[in-house]
Amino acid sequence: MGLFSKKKKEVEVKTELPPLKFPELPPEENEPTAIETEAIKQAVAPMSMPPPVTEAAPNYADDKEEKPLFVKVEKYREVMVTLNELKNKLKDAGDLLVELNKIKEQEERELSAWQDDLNAIKEKLVNIDRTLFEL
Repeated sequence: MGLFSKKKKEVEVKTELPPLKFPELPPEENEPTAIETEAIKQAVAPMSMPPPVTEAAPNYADDKEEKPLFVKVEKYREVMVTLNELKNKLKDAGDLLVELNKIKEQEERELSAWQDDLNAIKEKLVNIDRTLFEL
């Protein structure tokens, strides 16, 4: 057993895995039509751009039947988390406004008190000035 002796080569055994067999999925029964797909895209699109007007689009307002709306669970959870964050931030903003209003009212009271003190000092100076120069 020397330091520089050759090591034994390990034999690599490769076995091939059989191909995966996936079960057949049933065909979609309620696949949306191209018009419905465009309507969904327009409804979800940002409001900054007006949706394109097409003459062949059916009027969905006349449909009395309410069709189900499917939303991915992940997207729903994201929306719920975002809404909760917005609610918390709105509450914080409301609390800050209440605090700012309290501070503003206190400041106005102090400023009016200073104004009253200043007016009182002016009146006293006018009285002193009258008494000094009437002699």
